[in-house]
Amino acid sequence: MKRIFVIFSSTDLRIGRMIRFITRNDYNHCSVCLREDLAYFYSFSRLYRSNPLISGFTVESPNRYTLSSKTKLKIVAVPVADERFDTVKQMIRKMSEHPEKYVYNYFSAAGYVFGKRFRRDHAFTCAEFTNKVLKTAGVNMPERANIEQMEAALSDYPTWEGRAVDGFFESLWGDDPYLDRIGRRRQWAQMAKRFKNLVVGG
Repeated sequence: MKRIFVIFSSTDLRIGRMIRFITRNDYNHCSVCLREDLAYFYSFSRLYRSNPLISGFTVESPNRYTLSSKTKLKIVAVPVADERFDTVKQMIRKMSEHPEKYVYNYFSAAGYVFGKRFRRDHAFTCAEFTNKVLKTAGVNMPERANIEQMEAALSDYPTWEGRAVDGFFESLWGDDPYLDRIGRRRQWAQMAKRFKNLVVGG
């Protein structure tokens, strides 16, 4: 047996606070990790801290969550069969090799308040991606579960909960561009490309 770690987070950014206000839930973001040392996470989120509209498949450093002492995490360890774990690894490896093909599902995010979801093969919200990983791993999950529903479905598994700054030490940024600053022209070009990929595919 292997373990997949699901990380629920309450990010200390304006959009995160707004999502928690709307949903009345403690957590607004989720990621997954396939490593026991929790060295990096996978999710669909913003690439750069400075621009929430440039989002897609991301390999997140835990340092994202230790920038603010207010950020809380809930980490759930989910055991899965070895062959299912390998299937998940292959799926994530494919995304990692061609991250430009995968974009954030802004349509689903906007429709969430109205109970609407929009399916795109190449686009996910963080919850859609995490739920897909868990279902691929053979975990019994509700269809199109939101964060609160995933928390409930995983409530029987071993869990650590607390401040991010208390859970990680000396993490590396690796290839995570979260703190990078890019010019305005490049920002607009990336936003336009990602919106086009969302609408018509990469």
